[in-house]
Amino acid sequence: MPLALPSPYVVQAVDVLLAALLATSLNLLVGYGGMLSLGHAAFFGVGGYVAGILVKRVGLPWFATVGVGTAAAILAAAGIGYFCVRLAGAYFVMLTLAFGQLVYTVFWKWKELTGGDDGLTDVFPPAPWTEPVMYYYLVLVVVGLALWGLWRVCESPFGAALRAVRDSPHRAEAIGIPARRVQWAAFTLSGGLAGLAGALFVFHHGSIFPKVAGWQSSAEAALMVVLGGADRFVGPVVGAVVLKTLTFLAPRATPYWQFFLGVLLVLAAFLAPRGLVEVRGRRGG
Repeated sequence: MPLALPSPYVVQAVDVLLAALLATSLNLLVGYGGMLSLGHAAFFGVGGYVAGILVKRVGLPWFATVGVGTAAAILAAAGIGYFCVRLAGAYFVMLTLAFGQLVYTVFWKWKELTGGDDGLTDVFPPAPWTEPVMYYYLVLVVVGLALWGLWRVCESPFGAALRAVRDSPHRAEAIGIPARRVQWAAFTLSGGLAGLAGALFVFHHGSIFPKVAGWQSSAEAALMVVLGGADRFVGPVVGAVVLKTLTFLAPRATPYWQFFLGVLLVLAAFLAPRGLVEVRGRRGG
């Protein structure tokens, strides 16, 4: 891609890769676990803010802070998930939304540490990683390995147990599957991968703002999952590519791009209710 496209498209390609990782991590909860979270972007924000703060305030090497930011997101997801998985349905959704907004408020109000609504800025990695092409290849490798690892998890006995809990928690418990432990583990892993995406995001843009942890960002990730198809592992990747590409190109065509984007999403909901990947699968079959 960098050999064929100009620099702005390479920068956008990195955003697409990070969005794909965020959406796919959410799909571990939505598609495989049957748990819709509207606070998932909070872990994206935790990973990004922790990595950025450690570079800007502490002076740690930027690449090491990516791992620390991911670890912080794992801890945050484990703590929040411990309470969330005790509920189901609409109550689970509401609790994830509440925790997500709590994290968002911390980023917004703690100005001494996070910069508040002014954000955390000037957090660029050293050369040569400031070059869009170099950072693109780095993110491509990291995201590729993360998605491969997540796919192995989904196809493992753990993934089968998670789907069993999704289909019938009582039957899963009856055959010896600890439903809450499985859901908690999935919640923790999902949050950790979202934090990895956030830690890579902050060094890609050199800044991060509280809005990345808000419910709108979580809703956008959920939209990518639904648009691509929660029934397939690759569905959120397709959803991220389509949605991010449209939001990148549409404003260049018309100032009313949000209206036309909304129309396209409504049509997709009617014509492909199970996602774009499912439509492709039927036609391919």
